[in-house]
Amino acid sequence: MCKEHGQPEFLRMIFSDLLGYTRSIEVGFDRLEEVVDHGLVIDGSSVPGYATVNESDVLLIPSRATPLIQPWDPSAAFLLCRIHEVSGELHPRDPRNILKRIASLAAKRGLQLMVGSELEFFTVARRTDDKIVPLDYGGYFSSQPQDNALDFRRDVIRTLKTLGIETTSHHHEVASGQQEIGLQYVEAETAADNIMLSRIVISEMAYRRGMIATFMPKPFPDQNGSGMHLHQSLWGLDSSRNLFAATGDSSISQLAMMYIGGLLEHATTLAAILAPTVNSYKRLVPGFEAPSRVAWGYRNRSTMVRIPHFNGSKKAARIELRSPDATSSPHLVIASILAAGLDGIERRIEPPQPTDKDLFESGVTLKSLPGSLEEALDSLEKSTMMRKVLGDSVVDALVALRKLEWKEYVESTGDPGSSEITDWEIERYMHMN
Repeated sequence: MCKEHGQPEFLRMIFSDLLGYTRSIEVGFDRLEEVVDHGLVIDGSSVPGYATVNESDVLLIPSRATPLIQPWDPSAAFLLCRIHEVSGELHPRDPRNILKRIASLAAKRGLQLMVGSELEFFTVARRTDDKIVPLDYGGYFSSQPQDNALDFRRDVIRTLKTLGIETTSHHHEVASGQQEIGLQYVEAETAADNIMLSRIVISEMAYRRGMIATFMPKPFPDQNGSGMHLHQSLWGLDSSRNLFAATGDSSISQLAMMYIGGLLEHATTLAAILAPTVNSYKRLVPGFEAPSRVAWGYRNRSTMVRIPHFNGSKKAARIELRSPDATSSPHLVIASILAAGLDGIERRIEPPQPTDKDLFESGVTLKSLPGSLEEALDSLEKSTMMRKVLGDSVVDALVALRKLEWKEYVESTGDPGSSEITDWEIERYMHMN
């Protein structure tokens, strides 16, 4: 800290790449006025999806004018930023800009998307033999001493609150070492920002405690994986009315039904964005409380889309999408599901009948989500709708980058169909945020 003025020494400018990785560059805090007014030129060719080496410069511009001091490291304050071309135009492959554009399409219809999220993650340690092990052997809703991450989660929630991020609840999840923190619903771009910041807070606070907090979807083959369940509702622009609430009972509106229709219609196409890594598809298998079928239902946790019980509360009427995980780009995920939902509304897509079957056990014949990253990428690459709403350059860049990832995995392991968690995956995804 600067002793004279009590100011931070550093200004941390945070942004994300097309794959959802969080990036940052620091300058002296005394350059705050300069970067707010003029931005900061950075080398975009070194960030996947942004620029070629012969046209490498891009402009980093704060999306908020006021920096926030990092409670876990007050020597720096951070600013969330978006990527611009050097001409000043918004960069078309910045996930934040993509979300801004699609949210504006919803706004033209008088709609705004509200999103709450459940962030699941593991607290683990790396042993001297390099084996990854969970830091506790608690289970669902465990208490101390089985839940030895209780104090850590409380500290994370206190920190998030100082950053203006409201939480709903926290608890130990089903698997050993698995945690969950719920984030309160807010409008779409803020929700994506809150997810990105929460990943940073959780990861960096764990690191300072000598722990590893990982958002890797499936670090252990015999345990439940970690998802990022997204609770969604469409509201009017004045935020006074939840348009997913039906009249008279605890059901959902026809608008919500068509929104679900859009999500199910584009489920296989969305998969490569919502579950973007090789490891994601080792989570999306039957028997571990993660969806593997394209289906929806009331209170049914085996379906891709679930309608939680909300006891007739108009404010709480919502749908829950259970297929995403937190290795994804939160801005690109929310942009993509909003686009799919809007397509459902525009085309008045009626979803199939809801199911109350346990799809982990039932022999009901339903369409399945992709079984691998390769399969998901093929679907995304062929999608007319996603190319229309995201743009060809976004889809082509995303597919090319993830196909390289798949190629590396296959070459490294020699067994792309293995359900085991490979060393390649551990090294690639353990510290991803």
